[in-house]
Amino acid sequence: MKTMAMGLLTMLLIAAGLPAVSISREPARVIRVISADTLTILYRGKWEEIKLIGPDAPETPLNDKAYKEALRNSSTPAEIISRGLKATEFVQCYIQYGSQIWIEFDVQKRDRFSRLLGYVYLADGRMLNEIILRHGLAELFLIPPNLRYSHRFQEMMRLALMETSKPKTEE
Repeated sequence: MKTMAMGLLTMLLIAAGLPAVSISREPARVIRVISADTLTILYRGKWEEIKLIGPDAPETPLNDKAYKEALRNSSTPAEIISRGLKATEFVQCYIQYGSQIWIEFDVQKRDRFSRLLGYVYLADGRMLNEIILRHGLAELFLIPPNLRYSHRFQEMMRLALMETSKPKTEE
């Protein structure tokens, strides 16, 4: 009976387009906000860097990437760094040293730099990755196989673009 009920539940989830596998979140503590899309966290008793999946925030140090990004966006390295610092400050309004967060991993758990790759959830249950994208503070950068929320992220980017393209009304 129990097996039949689980089978029926799985069929209903598949029919509804939801994953049949439960997605788990693991606890971590914030040590430092390195940039809007990279954090140092205490995870399983070790200090780790985690790169948020989805958002690619502007650079904060003056380096080759800042120059390349400036050329790609027809701006200056100073403008790129300014936007990066603004995005980092925005994230620091949500999390700071000691903040409890939860990490959800996708298919690939680490990048080529050995950083964790994940979706970061705040204490109130909201996903930080989405918040950053929704506010237009980063570009969307998706790398297969970590595409679990790609549609949601694309929608956040669309909404952010709509907000920035709205004409400002004078009051």
